[in-house]
Formats: sequence, structure tokens, C-alpha cells
Amino acid sequence: MENDAIFICDFDGTITKKDTINDFLEKFADKKWLEIEDDWVAGKVPTCDAMRMQFGLIKNMTREVFDRFFETVEIDDYFEKFYKLCKQKNIKVVIVSDGFEYFIRRVLSKYGINDIEIYSNHFEFNDGNFIMEFPYKNDECQRGAGTCKCSFIQKFKKFYKTVIYVGDGASDFCPASKADFLFAKKKLLEYCKKKNIVYVKYSDFNEVIKHDIFKN
Repeated sequence: MENDAIFICDFDGTITKKDTINDFLEKFADKKWLEIEDDWVAGKVPTCDAMRMQFGLIKNMTREVFDRFFETVEIDDYFEKFYKLCKQKNIKVVIVSDGFEYFIRRVLSKYGINDIEIYSNHFEFNDGNFIMEFPYKNDECQRGAGTCKCSFIQKFKKFYKTVIYVGDGASDFCPASKADFLFAKKKLLEYCKKKNIVYVKYSDFNEVIKHDIFKN
């Protein structure tokens, strides 16, 4: 692979074994969050509104409980190996997520990954309140994403010959058809089948590492 390639990785359910946001809501929010999630997946509710409504269903959260949650989150068994290999080969890796940068950094710091570029929604937990900002929102985004992943693909295509995308879920539907090369699993894989989008199936980052793109 040439050094002018870049990996754009989703985070929740792609780098992590579970969707971090959904896991958090499952543990602490009223079950009504699932109805909001269904509307979001169907494209009826934009990300910003869905997240604010979902986190509004969490009551009496303490800092101790909040911090303890991150100790339960695990990442893909091979992501560290993948990231180290990319650095050795001088291949750029960035995380573009419709989740929260705070969550992402808290999880990755457990594994000593503190130098990766992250583009995501902003989040603060202050005195039981969830404060959210969406600095990468695009009003023209068809899915109403908090972080418009398509915008980042367009941006990186100006600087890199090959944009490789790795994803798994609904927030990856739009960028899937715009990347030069796509690794897909779970909901994203099923979406690609329906839309006839070319993809490579993967289950973990070990399969990404073993792909021919790393042999050039």
C-alpha cells in the first residue's frame, strides 16, 4: 500500500466490541431510548435531537458511576496491532465518529492510545448534566448526523490517493459509497448488500491486517 492512503475508522461497534453509546444507554436510561433509536436508524430523527432526548432519559447519574462505566468497555482484540502496523508503514489512521470524543478518548487511554486523531461530537458531564456540542454538523447532511462523515471523506480525498473506510452501523451508511475502499460488518454489511455497494467483509481488525492492501 502506498503511503498516501488513509484509514477512516468508525468507533462504536467498529473499534469497540460493543456500541459504547448504546451500552451506556442500556445500562442507565429509561427503555424509551430504544424507540428513539429506532426512529434515528430509520432517518426520522437527526443525531443531535436523538442523543439529547436519549440522554435526557438518564436520571441521577453520579460522577463515580459515570467514570466506572468506561472500565467496562473493551476494544477489538486486534485494533492496537492494526494501529501500530499502520504507524510502522506510515499510513494515516483517523477516527470519525457520530459518538462522543470524550467517550472515545476515555476508552482508548486505557490501552495507551493517546495520539490518534479524532473527529466527533463533543461531550461534557457536569453535576449530573449532559452537555453536548456538534462542531462537525452539516445542515445539508441527509441523515442529520452530528458528525458528517461524508464531509471528512471529501476532505481527505483532496490529500490522499486512497481513502479506506472501516465501519459497522447506521452512521456509516452514507460514507460507505463514497470511500475508495470499504470494510463492512453487521448493519453496514447488510446495507451494502441491499444497495450493491462494493465492500470487504470483516469481523475484526485482524482480518483487515491480513487483507492484500497491507501486502503492497
